[in-house]
Amino acid sequence: MIKFPSTGRRRFLQAAGAAAALSSIAPTAALGFTEQKNAQAPGYFRFMLGKFEITMLSDGLNQTPFRYSASNVPEDELRSYLKALHQPLDARVSHLNVTLINTGEKLVLIDCGSGDNFREGTGKLTESLEGAGYAPEDVDHIVITHGHPDHIWGIIDDFAEEPRFANASYTMSTGEWDYWTAKDLETRMPEGFRFFATGAHRNLLPVAERTTRIKPGAEIMPGLQTLASPGHTLDHMSVLAHSQGESLLIVGDAITHPYISLEHPEWQPQMDMDKTVAVKTRKRLVDMAATDRLIVAAYHIPFPGVGHIAPKGSSYQWVPLTWRWEL
Repeated sequence: MIKFPSTGRRRFLQAAGAAAALSSIAPTAALGFTEQKNAQAPGYFRFMLGKFEITMLSDGLNQTPFRYSASNVPEDELRSYLKALHQPLDARVSHLNVTLINTGEKLVLIDCGSGDNFREGTGKLTESLEGAGYAPEDVDHIVITHGHPDHIWGIIDDFAEEPRFANASYTMSTGEWDYWTAKDLETRMPEGFRFFATGAHRNLLPVAERTTRIKPGAEIMPGLQTLASPGHTLDHMSVLAHSQGESLLIVGDAITHPYISLEHPEWQPQMDMDKTVAVKTRKRLVDMAATDRLIVAAYHIPFPGVGHIAPKGSSYQWVPLTWRWEL
């Protein structure tokens, strides 16, 4: 019988184990085939706000012309600014982040995604919601910040042709509801955006009886307060969530870019309907978030789109919230 020194025996067994492992994958490697998954995990990010459990849900991402980021800035200046920050120059990649609030009594969505037929890369909300452990029928209430397609086209399931969130009621500002449900809206929209009107009617009108129209500033339920934030659309509103001394400001599309909105709030996104008012709103919310040390949830900042706004010289900077295993 051969006797190995203890260290020699250990090395012999390690080598034998490695050889066995290599032999098990050799046939696949020899064929030149290793399957790539070509998919991400469902997109959700969870944290606590006092006693409220907050889950950020990805509805995917949308690409628009990079000039949409700042329509009032010379193209060369914008291109140089974005290049220095390693941002894409061929398109503006805009994430879609939906906030889900579990108050312990109610499950509340802030906006409801782009649905099934908006643009390639969007429409992931149901998958993310289910990945986070919920079903659409679990949602009790939905607050709509404004009527753009990526915020309301998820109301109707285009395949079932019925409301996706079967048990949900809705809240929307009166001005926003009136604008997006007007009979003559399509004729008043620029030709390239008339499908916005068609989609708004298709998604909002079927839930009219479930929708409470309010003036921004009203309380939705204990711990959830609306806040006027016009400019991006005419009666756009944000939501302020409070629990046990902690606050989360959900800004919708009042703040849309992790760098431009904070370092250059005077730069005007193309999609802002009233650009002058939008600049004033953006400056007010950015200053409020930084001064009051609020957590901020932004719909279009890279997923999960939640963090703090901190002073940076004479402007501000985005500080993402850190992911952690335990809440």
